[in-house]
Amino acid sequence: MKKLLFGGCFIFLLVNNSFATTALQPIHLTCEYLENPLGIDMAKPRLSWKFTSTERNEFQTAYEILVSDNEKDSKLLKGNCWQTGKIISTENIHIEYNGQPLKAFTKYYWRVKVYDKNGIASAWSTIASFETAALQASDWQAKWIGDGSKQFERDEDFYQEDPMPLFRKQINIRKKIASARLYISGLGYAEVYINNKKVGEDFLNPGFTAYRKEVLYSTYDVTNLLTKNSTNTIGIMLGNGWYNPLPLRLFGQYNLRNVQQTGRPCVKAQALITYTDGTVETL
Repeated sequence: MKKLLFGGCFIFLLVNNSFATTALQPIHLTCEYLENPLGIDMAKPRLSWKFTSTERNEFQTAYEILVSDNEKDSKLLKGNCWQTGKIISTENIHIEYNGQPLKAFTKYYWRVKVYDKNGIASAWSTIASFETAALQASDWQAKWIGDGSKQFERDEDFYQEDPMPLFRKQINIRKKIASARLYISGLGYAEVYINNKKVGEDFLNPGFTAYRKEVLYSTYDVTNLLTKNSTNTIGIMLGNGWYNPLPLRLFGQYNLRNVQQTGRPCVKAQALITYTDGTVETL
């Protein structure tokens, strides 16, 4: 009777251990420090996550990552773009994407599973996402445009009235929209309105850079600002910013306009509209 009881307990422990779950779970998945970001323009973005645990002194000993280009595969735990398998590592930040080359203007879905200090696997995380923007210069179809005004030549002329450039475009949408994105860079600053509603919550965008080397742009989700079967109006206002500053003399001798690239305010913008029938339109 004692032997039988001992054998039963041993079997119970084996069965119970096979269904063991870890107290360690991955949460707060980010891509380039952002949760579900739009406008990622890196060929190999960095993925990170944090943890939650019901026990003290837990830590990660390994991880697995799945990346898919559609939500269905992600739900089925299929990484059709990248599937790492089990990686022995305690790292949980700046894990560089190393799967199939990413495509421009594409949404990707990813999940992670971690292993605790005892090697027990967590459940797969909830699905996170990141969306690429223009990955190469050739992905931009838009051109830089201005209002055609000439640049001032004398210092005193910069202090006279100089109306901001205004741009307006109307588009007709006849099909149901699945998603719409706006990619825009204004030098020096740009504000966008669609159907009289401001796009985004940003001010003084884009940020200041050395314009000879680099110009930043912003990505906005404008799906809910566009309406079907009507004329949609897009308006852009430009400001001078650091791209067209006053001829101020720093320390009494250095003219800011002579030490950086300057010019009249200009803008480069394009919208990408994906319809529910699968067709895509670029404006």
